[in-house]
Amino acid sequence: MSETPSHCSAPLASNVWSWYGQDEYRKIILLGELGPALEFLALEAERQREEIGCCAECNLWSDYLEYLDGFVTHFPANLAPHLLSHLQALLRGCEALCREAYGVTLEDNGFQHPQWQPLREAAREALALLGWPEVREHMPELIEDCRAALRKWPD
Repeated sequence: MSETPSHCSAPLASNVWSWYGQDEYRKIILLGELGPALEFLALEAERQREEIGCCAECNLWSDYLEYLDGFVTHFPANLAPHLLSHLQALLRGCEALCREAYGVTLEDNGFQHPQWQPLREAAREALALLGWPEVREHMPELIEDCRAALRKWPD
């Protein structure tokens, strides 16, 4: 892994309380949506299949990958380059595997396909790089507060 400047070396999640104090609610919401998406991608195949619901192909995108895509699209200026490239590669890997001609369908627990394992490992690494475990328990309440504040004070 390449070295990053010292101002970028702290986990992104360590900024949550500063963002909250500075009314940067959208950043908190994006991070709060990304965390559970990465947690899902980090699960083992059986747990993924249990969690995905009845329409695995649709739910993977709308419940998980959409948040990863949204974060990568709307947050790049706030990310250390190594974290941005890591998340972009994870997203590309998920998209590619879902579209592969290998006959990988999620309905029959295609999460067991061997190409999912590196994606799981990348998701686990991303959670650690973000510092997600340190803020995870606070995020549901923070997201709720941030959404309420945005409704109260629209741009």
